[in-house]
Amino acid sequence: KTSGRGNLFINTFGAIDRHHLSAGESLIVDNFHLVSFSDTCSYKVRRIGGLKEFVLSGEGLVVEIIGPGDVLIQTKNLAEFADWLWHVFEPKIRAMMRSR
Repeated sequence: KTSGRGNLFINTFGAIDRHHLSAGESLIVDNFHLVSFSDTCSYKVRRIGGLKEFVLSGEGLVVEIIGPGDVLIQTKNLAEFADWLWHVFEPKIRAMMRSR
C-alpha cells in the first residue's frame, strides 16, 4: 500500500497494462501478472485447475479484482521466463559439470 504525494516508480517485467473497472465489474488475473490495484477495489484469490496442477507446477492461483478502480497488470511472467531460461541453459550447465 502506498500513500502520500509525489511520483511512484514501479518496476515490472514487460509493459504495464491499465484496466479501469466500473463498480461491480470484475477482472480475473494470473497472480504472477498482477502489479497493483486501487484501494477502492476488492479482491478474491482463487485456485484454478486441480490439486495435481497446483502441486506439480506451483501455479493455479488467480486473483479476481472487483471494481470500481484501476488495475495494473504486467505483460510478461518472470517465473515463466526463468523456467524458459533454465530449459535453454540446463543442458550446457550439465555438460560443463560432466567435463570437470
